[in-house]
Amino acid sequence: MVQSTPQTMKKLTRIKLVNWHYFGNETIDVNGSFLLSGENASGKSTILDAIQLILTTNTRRFNPAANEKSKRDLKGYVRCKTGEEGNTYARKNSVISYVALEFYEESKDRFFVLGAKFDSPDEEAEIRRIWFCEEGTLDGFSFIVDNKPATDEQFKNNGKKIAYIRSTKEAKDRFKRRLGNLDENFFDMIPKSLAFKPMDNVKKFITQFILPEKQIEVDVLRENIRNLREMQELIKEVRKQITHLESIIATNDKMVEIKRDILVIDILLKIAEIEDKKTKIEENQRTLDLKYQELKSKKAESERISAALASEQESLQAIRIDISNNECSKLISKLNQDLQLLEKDKEFVASHVEVLQAQLEKAIRALKFVPNVPENINALVLRNLGKANMSQEERDEIFVILNTLYKRANSELNAEKAEKNLKVTTFKEELSDIKKKIDNLRKNKITYPKNTISLKEAIESEFDSRSISADVRVFADLLEIVKPEWQNAVEGYLNTQRFNIIVDPQYYDIAAEVYDRMKHQIEGVTLVNTQALDLMSETDEMTLASVVSSKNRYARAYANYLMGRVVLCDEVIELKQYPIAITAGCMLYQGKGLRKIPEDIYRIPYIGKSAIARQLEIAEADYKAISKQCYTLEARIKEIGTALDYIGECDLGAIERYLSSPIELDEIKKKIQKTAAERKDAQNDPNIIALQFKERECLDRVTDLSKKQGELIEIIANLKRDISDLNSSTNKLKAQVSELNEQIQKLSDGDNSAIVAAEQKYTEHSKTKEAGTIYDNYGRRKAVLDNQHGKLLRELISMQASYKEGEYGTGEEVVFAYAQEYRTLSNHNLIEYEEKLNKAKEDCELEFRENFLARMRENIESAQDIFKNLNKALKNIYYGNDSYKFHYSAHSRKQGLYEMITSEVNMGGFTLFASEFEERYHSEMEDLFSKLTESDEHGDKILSEYTDYREYMDYDIEIVSKDGKSQYFSKIYGEKSGGETQTPYYVAIAASFAQMYSVGETIRIIMLDEAFDKMDDDRIENMMKFLRSQNFQIILATPPAKIETIGEYVDTVLVTYRNGYSSIVEEYDL
Repeated sequence: MVQSTPQTMKKLTRIKLVNWHYFGNETIDVNGSFLLSGENASGKSTILDAIQLILTTNTRRFNPAANEKSKRDLKGYVRCKTGEEGNTYARKNSVISYVALEFYEESKDRFFVLGAKFDSPDEEAEIRRIWFCEEGTLDGFSFIVDNKPATDEQFKNNGKKIAYIRSTKEAKDRFKRRLGNLDENFFDMIPKSLAFKPMDNVKKFITQFILPEKQIEVDVLRENIRNLREMQELIKEVRKQITHLESIIATNDKMVEIKRDILVIDILLKIAEIEDKKTKIEENQRTLDLKYQELKSKKAESERISAALASEQESLQAIRIDISNNECSKLISKLNQDLQLLEKDKEFVASHVEVLQAQLEKAIRALKFVPNVPENINALVLRNLGKANMSQEERDEIFVILNTLYKRANSELNAEKAEKNLKVTTFKEELSDIKKKIDNLRKNKITYPKNTISLKEAIESEFDSRSISADVRVFADLLEIVKPEWQNAVEGYLNTQRFNIIVDPQYYDIAAEVYDRMKHQIEGVTLVNTQALDLMSETDEMTLASVVSSKNRYARAYANYLMGRVVLCDEVIELKQYPIAITAGCMLYQGKGLRKIPEDIYRIPYIGKSAIARQLEIAEADYKAISKQCYTLEARIKEIGTALDYIGECDLGAIERYLSSPIELDEIKKKIQKTAAERKDAQNDPNIIALQFKERECLDRVTDLSKKQGELIEIIANLKRDISDLNSSTNKLKAQVSELNEQIQKLSDGDNSAIVAAEQKYTEHSKTKEAGTIYDNYGRRKAVLDNQHGKLLRELISMQASYKEGEYGTGEEVVFAYAQEYRTLSNHNLIEYEEKLNKAKEDCELEFRENFLARMRENIESAQDIFKNLNKALKNIYYGNDSYKFHYSAHSRKQGLYEMITSEVNMGGFTLFASEFEERYHSEMEDLFSKLTESDEHGDKILSEYTDYREYMDYDIEIVSKDGKSQYFSKIYGEKSGGETQTPYYVAIAASFAQMYSVGETIRIIMLDEAFDKMDDDRIENMMKFLRSQNFQIILATPPAKIETIGEYVDTVLVTYRNGYSSIVEEYDL
């Protein structure tokens, strides 16, 4: 880009060095472009560093091309560092140094000076620096006074005090404006051009000389990422613990199931025993039937013998008639007949007395169960009814009372039994429900309303199907009561709102879709719109919202929404002062009315860590109380049953029929006694002896038949005894059945479902198997289950021991502690950690988006602008027949990261962890986060690489000839000579400076140290012609060997010389 009309500029004309390394007091005149040459360490680079220092005001960045080994710094220049052992600095004591540059402003035909003064009190002290920007030439400045560098007060410009600039930042701004309002890149370009060395890598050139280094502070981001990772690891560990606890609880659940199976089998075995005994009862009944049949047969045989015996007895009777024809005999016969009749009457009436006495004993036994018995009715009175020592009138009166008492008692007891049986049935149903609740509570499960559970499970299932890792919570699970005295008020006021469902806002719409699909199966449950909650709402300490806390932000906001207007009052009289108010005693004022919240609403707590323990306490107390009532009722029912049995055994009709029998029996006994005495007197008559002999023979036959009759009677008696034994055995079996039924009730402990299950199993198997077989089979099955239970118990103990080294103990009895730990972790700790994770994500997201991604994108876009402007500047610049154009693209190994940084999504308003951005760039973010938090020995290098925007792009140079042909530098680099490969770099540096100096009147300095090191003379000449065509003030430093070649293209050639600790500069004539 050769300019037809040279742009006016501000030219460097002179350089002043006082106590600057080996230069003591040197004024260097320069005319336009100039070349510095000299032997190594003679001072040429020292002059370049002095010029650079004033142009950039940077006292820490000196030319690395000159001092890579010497490591010069400001103190080394001011105190003249020697590098000698034992003599570090040539200048001792206090040292004052000056560096100043004089410029000529062509457009205004005037001079100005920029410079700095350095004070070094001693070798250890920091160097003090002050700057100055003055109008005029160097001649007017008093750098030396009395052969010494001037002090602050002595240093003047044409006799006027210098206006010192004490702030380096202010000096930089002043110098920048005075040199022509230079671009900020100038302060990087000068040091970079000085540091330029021939190189074989386009990227290295770009990063060192084209694109400025821009640091991105990532310490906060790294810390946020570490916090995020720590929370993720913590949650991972907590979830691992929860999984471990779930295994413990699941194993215990299996054990509970097995124990219940064992319970069902135990009941089934009892049922099998019962059925076996019932079978024996049936067998006894069949045997009884046979015995009764045999008894009937023997009785018939007895009747036949009785007939034969009667015939003989008739013969005997005829003989005895003959005897009786005798008057004495007639009398004896008459008396015998009377005695026989009386004996029969006696036997008959005695049997009635026996029946009466037996029934009276039963009545006495039942008497203690009969309520409201008069004082004149007791066991002694009733026993006297079986004796003859009571008048008939008294007997009738007592019987009327007894009959009335027993009938009334029977009616009342049956009614009471029916009523109590109904209550027992109701209580057992309640006990079964409470037992299930207790089992769930011991497993750390709160039983929520069915619809709440159904909706929660449906949403969880939908989340799982979409691979959404988010919890679905019941509102009550997320709250904690901080003031226990207000627990009832909170529970009562919230009522069913305790069971509302809460999901993260980003998933509310999905949850709502699930609810809508199931609206015909589930109703009455509220899905909280967490998107609409005010997360910034404050909790008013005077309201019901203040007595609850939550580690979940959405639950906290929802609690504020529901209870933030409910004012807390100590006394009922205060309530009316507020629209909505409540007391700790659950008196609620709302809608201009006062009401007491029903206790049934809040009696069972659902909120807080203690809710399960409290519910369990209440449930166990209820179970105990109802069980006690049930036991009392069953005992009373049994007592009533016994009473009814005893009353039922009383045959009041028999008592009434035989009530007079004792009196009748007593009268018969008196008649027999009188008749026997009369017969004895008659039997002493001697006339009847012959007849008595015949009577004796007949009597023998009668005796034989009587013997046979006796044997039959014994057989019949034995049969009756057998029948009695069988009845006794049957009754015993029935008692055992009753006892087994009681054992079943004790085993079930109110769990009627276990009894039903056992009965169903028995019924199923009894279709094909006998009770004994069923008993044996299930006995073996129980043994198997016992083994399984033992194995699971060992597994349970092992899992418990491996959880926090068995902190909560081992065994079934401590499972509740693990269940409580599970609830604490899942419903409290996990919620707290998830909230902290969300906060860590937000912090990380904010820092990553606003600091890292935004800055990195901004830097990359800035680089793209630099290339755009650089290519624009290069467009019409030809070096020979070639022009150059820079190309950039995403780094081949960082393609994904580059796309993430430059993505259109990365424009603000996105969320890193739950959006399209996170889904698209999840792996890139993880990779980048890993790189940014590396902590091994390569961590700093990796951090530097991944925080440098220049490392996210690859670069190349397109070489375009005038005939339109193009080729890429990376493709032909190996085919070119060293000089050829450097040409594009120098052209690029020149273009960068040309672009920077293109606006207004500025300096046009371009500085190169060790310039054109690998170029041959022809290429050097061409390069110098090119640089001069750009109207630069060229400042070069080269070894003496290149003076002749370069000297022709500069206005001044200066040579530096050094002798010991002193250097000078002389102009060189070609």
